[in-house]
Amino acid sequence: MTLNSSEKVEEAAMPAGLEDAAVPPPATRRESPAGIFFRKPIAIFFLVVLAGMVLIAIFGPVFGGDPVATGNPSMQPPSADHLLGTDHLGRDYLARVLHGGRTSLFVGFSVAALCMTLGVVVGSLAGFYGGVIDVMLVKIIEFFQAIPGLVLALVAAAILGANVMVIIAILAVTMWTGVARIMRAEAARIAQLGYVESSRSAGFPGWRILWSDVLPNAMAPVVVTTTMTVGTAILVESGLAYLGIGDANRPTWGSLLNDAQPYLNSAWWLALFPGLCIFLVVLAVNMLGDALNDALNPTIGRVK
Repeated sequence: MTLNSSEKVEEAAMPAGLEDAAVPPPATRRESPAGIFFRKPIAIFFLVVLAGMVLIAIFGPVFGGDPVATGNPSMQPPSADHLLGTDHLGRDYLARVLHGGRTSLFVGFSVAALCMTLGVVVGSLAGFYGGVIDVMLVKIIEFFQAIPGLVLALVAAAILGANVMVIIAILAVTMWTGVARIMRAEAARIAQLGYVESSRSAGFPGWRILWSDVLPNAMAPVVVTTTMTVGTAILVESGLAYLGIGDANRPTWGSLLNDAQPYLNSAWWLALFPGLCIFLVVLAVNMLGDALNDALNPTIGRVK
């Protein structure tokens, strides 16, 4: 194909290399948060650890035996007959650790779910609408933030009895305020962005803008905070059970540590195994929360 005279003149007049500069380079695709998350070996490792602990806690008690049966020799160290030994009443310690894991994990994930629900509802309304609604809801957040959790747990246990549901309610009431504050800050920031203002100008109702535009874009830090709440709830529940505030009919890892206090010098396994389970779960949840934060906020901490 030959060029006419005008095309030859234009080509000759174009500086060298301008042809390549005139064509924009292809846009690089941004990696998805899931891709960033699963690209981290440490995230995959701790995800497997947490998933294994959850599966063991769910299905382990089915095969672990009766946690209250007392027909075995007492204070036996780990052996082929009793993999985790027995306690001072002759109860199989593996069965008790498995049942305790089910209760402790149930408390941790239930408290996290309740904290996330309360925090998202209250924080999003306060941050999005502002004004009098914001002032009232912030005062409510500050009121619940000032409640001492340990004192409330002692009072509730004395009045309502120390059962798992009471412990979950107490922990949720005293721990949801952190999620609410983060959600409020994110909702207030997003409410000032251009696409939210455009939705308002188009006449969309506030609840629709909050549901479709604000909440999906504000959930990243909330999800990260919620993952941290799981570990915190397990630690606080274990501490309450260690102090004797717990359901005596349902063993937890914290109550097993409480029962092991008099035998720390003579029966090391009674404190080692429930303490190790608490350590692994809390460490896995915190590491996954950190990896999730890096995946949802890839520019944080990047050297510029």
